[in-house]
Amino acid sequence: MHYYQLHEELKQLFHQQGDFHCDENLAIEIHKYPFKSTKADGILIGSERLFCEDHQVEFQECFVKYTADTDTLLDVPDFSVKENLDFKIIVVKPNDVKVCQDVIVMFHGLNEKKWDKYLPWAYELTKRTKKAVVLFPISFHMDRTPWQWSDRKMMFEIAQKRAADWKENSDSSYVNAAISTRMEAHPQRMFWSGLQTYYDFIEWEKALRKGVFSTVSSQANIDLFGYSIGSFLSIILMMANPNNILDKAKLVCFCGGMTIDRMFPVSKYIMDGRATIMMQKIFAQLLTTSFAAEPRLNHYQSCELHPGESWFKTMLRYNHFQAEREVRLRELQGQIMSINLKNDEVAPPVEALNMLKGPYRDIDIKVDILDYPFNYTHMVPYPLTSKNAEEVDIHFNLTMDKMANFYLK
Repeated sequence: MHYYQLHEELKQLFHQQGDFHCDENLAIEIHKYPFKSTKADGILIGSERLFCEDHQVEFQECFVKYTADTDTLLDVPDFSVKENLDFKIIVVKPNDVKVCQDVIVMFHGLNEKKWDKYLPWAYELTKRTKKAVVLFPISFHMDRTPWQWSDRKMMFEIAQKRAADWKENSDSSYVNAAISTRMEAHPQRMFWSGLQTYYDFIEWEKALRKGVFSTVSSQANIDLFGYSIGSFLSIILMMANPNNILDKAKLVCFCGGMTIDRMFPVSKYIMDGRATIMMQKIFAQLLTTSFAAEPRLNHYQSCELHPGESWFKTMLRYNHFQAEREVRLRELQGQIMSINLKNDEVAPPVEALNMLKGPYRDIDIKVDILDYPFNYTHMVPYPLTSKNAEEVDIHFNLTMDKMANFYLK
């Protein structure tokens, strides 16, 4: 079966009604578990109060509407988005293993609304390693968003307005209209939504240890897989190692592994130019002023008060907190591997080399740079066409072998 055929079969299986799917020919099971984000209240704008439970500190921060014409659709207080609070955790596993003894948590890329692309990756990793693969949605992504944010007609109108209002803007599209509008309005959402996901992951691990996920052992070792911005989040999790739950974890970064300023997400599929510039500008200003203008963000970026959460600031700009970041990465040698694609324009492989191996290449983290003999992009590493199908199969399998071998060694 070719890659594009495997993708189609898995997509059809995944989108069937119900929370349990099994395919005997593929020898795979897909389980969907309901999950509630319990730590969003107090973090996301729109909460009754913004409150740090650890230090019993309350903060004042007002929600300011950015645009009048989209305030009922996009520019809304984040805590009011109920889809972001109740969602599904998906477990992919071999059907010949009743309870998987280990698990790989997979984090996706920026502005993703469907798991389809990741299903063959999860399938091959679970087949090769016999570990369960958990598809973990980042806050305000996948099924954690209102359907309107993906509605072609509604978002096309917003994209047209963004293009018309700012002639210098680029790459506006109905696909990125929602995230572009929201990120331009409040770039700090990058941290607060990431922090929600960080806490969701910690709560998921607690639920795992209580036996909530029947297909995965409550004693399972946890590994991570991060694609694109998912690598950014995964590296922060590895550096933070909350409650020591990632002591033995291995992380595979795919098309990622660099600080956020060394990624270039301007794309019709990710973010438009204006939103990207605003995001980079705001975080550069906050870093150079030590977050002085934002007491709440400053609180969570304090190494003394929040030693785990504060690793976020070390991943914003390559030249900021470089020494601290590289000390921690040296401690994680042997636990991280990155696979990057030579022609990736969103996540340039040289930037993964610079960050993960250091400017003098004295950090022993493996970074493989691959160049497939077919047309590929950051968004579509493996084309879903019959053209070059055999080449796609060969290089997809070689890449999955590299990842699986790293998890197993």
